[in-house]
Amino acid sequence: MSKLWEEYLIQEDLIGHSPAIYQIRRSIPILAKGDQPVLITGEPGTEKLLIAKLVIDNSARKKAPVFITDAAKLNKTFDQEIQSILQQQEHSSADGLRGTLIVQNLEYLDRESQARLMSFAQGGYLQLQPHAEPMAAEFRIISTATSKLQEYAKDGIFSSELYLTLSAMTVKLPALRERKQDIVAFFEFYLDYFCRKIGRPVPPMPFEIFHQILKYSWPGNVKEMENAVRSVVVSSPEGMLLMEALPFVDEAEKFQRVELQSLNRAVAQLEKEMIERALRRFAGNQSRAAQVLHLSEPNLRFKMKKLGIRKEEFIMGNE
Repeated sequence: MSKLWEEYLIQEDLIGHSPAIYQIRRSIPILAKGDQPVLITGEPGTEKLLIAKLVIDNSARKKAPVFITDAAKLNKTFDQEIQSILQQQEHSSADGLRGTLIVQNLEYLDRESQARLMSFAQGGYLQLQPHAEPMAAEFRIISTATSKLQEYAKDGIFSSELYLTLSAMTVKLPALRERKQDIVAFFEFYLDYFCRKIGRPVPPMPFEIFHQILKYSWPGNVKEMENAVRSVVVSSPEGMLLMEALPFVDEAEKFQRVELQSLNRAVAQLEKEMIERALRRFAGNQSRAAQVLHLSEPNLRFKMKKLGIRKEEFIMGNE
C-alpha cells in the first residue's frame, strides 16, 4: 500500500462474504472502466474511501496522482484547497494535470465551494497562480457522502445540479449491522493486525466476546470495530481477550460479570477445601474420598486436576 493510502486505510481489500459485499466486489471493475464521476454513499465508518481506492487501483489511472480533500475540514474555498494540494504535490506539467480527485464528506461543502466544484467538473481547468494561465486538469472525481445527500439535494440544501453531475455512477455501502455475517471476519482481521503490530500472539476469541459483537448494533460501523478491537488488544493481558475491555459493554453488564467471577471463585475455593479435607482424612485414598463427597472417582480426579490438587500431598496426612 502506498504512503498516501497508509495515512487513511488499514485494509487493502474488502472483508466479508455477505451478499451486499459480493455485489460491490462485482461492481468495482465496472466502476473502474469509465471516467465519469463516482459517488460513494453510506453511513460514517463504512469503508467509503477503501472503495475509492479499489476503483482507482483497477482503472487506467492507477499510476496517476491521487489527491484527497475532506470537505468537512475545508477552511478555504474549494479551488483554493485544490490549488494548495496540487502545488504541494508538484504534479503539474506543460500538458496539464491528470489523475483522480477524491472529495470526502461532500455534503459539508458550502454553496460557494459547491459552485466552484461544479465549474471545475464541467470545465476541467485550474488556475494555480493568481495571474497565471488556466491549466487543463483532467481529473476523475470520486466523492463520498452520507446516504442523506440525495435527500439534501431534493430539499435544496445541496445543489441538485452538482449532485446529478457527481452521481453519474454510484455505490451504496451497507451498514455493518446489515451484514452481520461479516462481523466476526472484521473482528478477526483487526485482532490479527493489532496483535502483530505490538508483537503479540493472536489469542482465541472467547465465546462471550463472540456473543457481544454479534448482538451489538455498531452505529460507528467498521471504524468503530477497528477502535473496539484496538481497545481490547491493548487492555487485555497477553494471550487473553477481556470482554469488559469492549468499549460498548455497559457498566451493569461488566458488574454482573465481576459478580459472577467472584461467585465462581468462591465455589471453586470451597470445592478445593472439601476435596483436600477428604483426601487428608483418607490419606490420599481417592476412592474413599469420592464416596464421602458423593462423587464418582473419575469426576473427583477431574476436579483435582482442574483445581491443582495433587494426591501425593495427602498420602501421609490424616485429619
